[in-house]
Amino acid sequence: MASLRTLLVLAPLLAGCGNAIYAVRIARASDELARAEQLGAARRAPYEYQFALEHLEKARSEALEADYGDAISLAEVAHEYARRAVQLAQRVERVEPEAVSRTR
Repeated sequence: MASLRTLLVLAPLLAGCGNAIYAVRIARASDELARAEQLGAARRAPYEYQFALEHLEKARSEALEADYGDAISLAEVAHEYARRAVQLAQRVERVEPEAVSRTR
């Protein structure tokens, strides 16, 4: 009986955690996607960039429906692909100037 009371007291507190975790994850994914955009990832790493963008939008949609578990998972995928887009864009950025200088 005591554990049932404890669960009833803690349930509302635990429900709020999903929102907080989501907020952190979506901010991290948004920041990384903005970084990718600044590096021209839409052109240099289109698959990774678009995949991250779509997952970020879906994460926000799920959060609006208070489905924080799915929103968190989608935000994590968005962050991972945004990170990949950044890496690819940086790699292409380093290669492009060399290719241009060789053609002159």
